[in-house]
Amino acid sequence: MKKYTVNAFRKRRGKLLKKKIIQVADQLGRDIHILDIGGRAEYWQNVDPQNVSKITVLNYDPDELVEPGASGALGGLIEYGIGDARDLSQYGDGAFDFVHSNSVIEHVGGWGDMAAMAREVRRVGQSGWHQTPAYGFPIEPHFRLPAVHWFGTPTRASLIWLSRNYRHLDHAARRLHAERINLLSRREMSILFPDANIWTERVILAKSYVAIW
Repeated sequence: MKKYTVNAFRKRRGKLLKKKIIQVADQLGRDIHILDIGGRAEYWQNVDPQNVSKITVLNYDPDELVEPGASGALGGLIEYGIGDARDLSQYGDGAFDFVHSNSVIEHVGGWGDMAAMAREVRRVGQSGWHQTPAYGFPIEPHFRLPAVHWFGTPTRASLIWLSRNYRHLDHAARRLHAERINLLSRREMSILFPDANIWTERVILAKSYVAIW
């Protein structure tokens, strides 16, 4: 059986993303402007973007925008902004050629918040790529624990004590982490992005979903 690693997934996904960006640029007949929600410049170094005129990296937390040297490595393609994925009213309809997010929508809140993000990215983006981990995969990717995401929130908050990166927190802090991560099923992704193609990334079971349009 082929051995899969995190880097192998990222490389494969990056190749598909790069192919999609080139396709959009070819359709428009020019280099494109990308809005990356919740992203980082270093992510785009791995993708090695072609046919891109600018990448606007938008984050809710200003601390996420601090990446010394990363922008320069991309030849000045990156610009930064502060904003909320659930309310992109600072941008007009179709303001971006391509809107991208990687493992973001599961962090914005409950169903209403995720629906708001999905509406906004579809409004401002003429095309898009939005990835999220699959609810049905047995390993929760944020806490790196088996099956923890299938339990109710109080139990989940207790169980994530087993995660090395979270065991130093008290229960109240772990509860906040448990509440703010909501994984999605394929059906729910298709509801949030009704006009998109939902690509399923698999390791036998579905590992993640990508809404592409």
